[in-house]
Amino acid sequence: MNTWHSGLFDCFSDWNICCYGCFCPACLFGENAEKIDGSSCCNSGCLWYLMSGWGLCCLTHIGKRKALRERFNLGEDCNDCLATTFCSVCAICQEARELKHRLPSTEGRPVIAQPMSAAYNSFGKSELKK
Repeated sequence: MNTWHSGLFDCFSDWNICCYGCFCPACLFGENAEKIDGSSCCNSGCLWYLMSGWGLCCLTHIGKRKALRERFNLGEDCNDCLATTFCSVCAICQEARELKHRLPSTEGRPVIAQPMSAAYNSFGKSELKK
């Protein structure tokens, strides 16, 4: 079992994520959801925002937090239900920091494409159909 890179209340360890999470938690939640399981950023963020109006954002958040923990084999640092209900912004920021720590950044790096030679078989004929 792996441990979290940062704690639930370590928001100030990354000022960019902290400010983003404080001023637009729905957007950060959407970005996290997209990185966790490929969910639509916009749909996830909007759903979280709508549910937060009724104080029920934990219903959408707890599943994503669990998926993040399973993906990286993380233990519960505190109860997921309590974190997503009473400290949802802190939990969203913690998840963003974890994703930033565990996923490689592709910003500024070239995209690596497969060489053209892979499209040819051993006889020099293209295996691609027209």
